[in-house]
Amino acid sequence: MSEELRVLCCFCGKDSTFHNSIEITIQCDKNTDEVQAVYAHAKCLNKVLHRSVPRGFEFKT
Repeated sequence: MSEELRVLCCFCGKDSTFHNSIEITIQCDKNTDEVQAVYAHAKCLNKVLHRSVPRGFEFKT
């Protein structure tokens, strides 16, 4: 039995499972392919996105 990977939400700081979180990739330098990945609960991401931004994810309350 394998234990599921745990990640931290970048908005609230609480843990979640990898499969139940949203991965957000950040490309800081357009001249390179380097990215940083952070994770978030869908409900936390939903709280911080402006209502006019389309959501491509479902969030659990």
